[in-house]
Amino acid sequence: MLGHLNSDAIASRGTTAGTFPDVIVGSLHNHTRYGESGGVTAFSIGTVSCNQGNDYLEWDGNNNFHPTIGQNMYRVTELENGCSRIDMIGMSWLKHGFCALQGTLCGSCDNSGGGGCADRLGWNCSDPYDSFYNGQQSNLGPRKPVNASTGYFPYPFSAPGFEPLLGRRLQVRSADMDPSNYPPSTNSFFVEGMYVHPEDAVACMGFNNASYRPISISGLGNNGFDINLESSTRQMEPAIFAWKEVDPEVEITEVTLSNCAQSGLNETFFIGSKVCELGGGMWHYEYAVYNLDCDVAISKFEVPATMSANVSQNLPKYHSGSVVNMAAWNDGIDSSTGMMSWSTKSFDEDQDANAILWNSMNTFSFDTNSPPVEGEATVGLFKTGEDIQVNIMVPNAEPVIPCTGDLDGDCSVDGIDLAQILGNWGLSGGDVNGDGNTNGEDLATVLANWGCECG
Repeated sequence: MLGHLNSDAIASRGTTAGTFPDVIVGSLHNHTRYGESGGVTAFSIGTVSCNQGNDYLEWDGNNNFHPTIGQNMYRVTELENGCSRIDMIGMSWLKHGFCALQGTLCGSCDNSGGGGCADRLGWNCSDPYDSFYNGQQSNLGPRKPVNASTGYFPYPFSAPGFEPLLGRRLQVRSADMDPSNYPPSTNSFFVEGMYVHPEDAVACMGFNNASYRPISISGLGNNGFDINLESSTRQMEPAIFAWKEVDPEVEITEVTLSNCAQSGLNETFFIGSKVCELGGGMWHYEYAVYNLDCDVAISKFEVPATMSANVSQNLPKYHSGSVVNMAAWNDGIDSSTGMMSWSTKSFDEDQDANAILWNSMNTFSFDTNSPPVEGEATVGLFKTGEDIQVNIMVPNAEPVIPCTGDLDGDCSVDGIDLAQILGNWGLSGGDVNGDGNTNGEDLATVLANWGCECG
């Protein structure tokens, strides 16, 4: 059901009562721009939901049997080195649904949930939320208390006060949209909407709750930038697939943590990857880790690598007090494991650490001297501390533990390393122990590890 449907309407799923509802984003249909403040622009995106299941979906604004609705923005960039990357550049708080109209975007809507703005959505029926309602700040709640794996959230939500213009809305740094920084010829932009509902989650239908749509950027002189919805809504596909839409060579791997029918949990995340040869024996690696609905969250991403350069990361811009600790992740080669690693603090260390929460994405990249092979990446789960192994394209099939004293990076300690020690005596070029000086201690280390080969 993760097909690429380029349409703002879907086929009817049946006309007789059954056992489950299934809410999707049928259309991202309009937007509102609220203005710019401090280099940040606030938007909201209108969403039309569809119940394509075969039972009613509760839609009661007076309890927690209603949907929560998130909105995000992404940019796909064609890099000068021939690669491409996707970055999450904006996110909103969650609109809380309050009642449902019974529209016909999904089909005939013969099973209406009632007249007017009803407290349930019939099957084959649709409900439109204009961008005005999806940007109504008093009805936007924080993401973190919502468990997207089960659909549960405490009612009513609690949150700090909001800044009148920007607070809680879809916030995007104006510099991330500026055509002078990201020209249209090499950049594509997208918005995404996602619905989470407890009945949808219980029915194990959370895997298709996100949809995305292309947008373009228009300038407003000294008043920042606006967006324009383009083409049509890509139904039941999260926005990480926008990367593959722009660059068909991107590989996207779907990972399901548990069998929902057995565990009762919707838990799906995706890893996107693209590798490009740079020349001179170097390769560029781009990875995007997208958490669709895993409440457990993600706090680590690792791939086997022997060396790294130009290491970078892009993290979601949480705002309005939703995430306390927005520190960058630690990154670099872990010499004890032979892995290129990005990580934040564990749940035991800091429950407010900057993990990849549901409906959000981190992007990681680096250069290395190894061509791509099929191997295992490691994804660390935030709340449990568990590591998950995922088969994707990586620099090395197995982790390589480097040798202490291997100064030239050829995975062995030999005469070339000894020559580097002697040639840099008293300087820093042969420093092994990190004290900034090449001396007898470094020579002793090389001699002690003579003949060592990476393993």
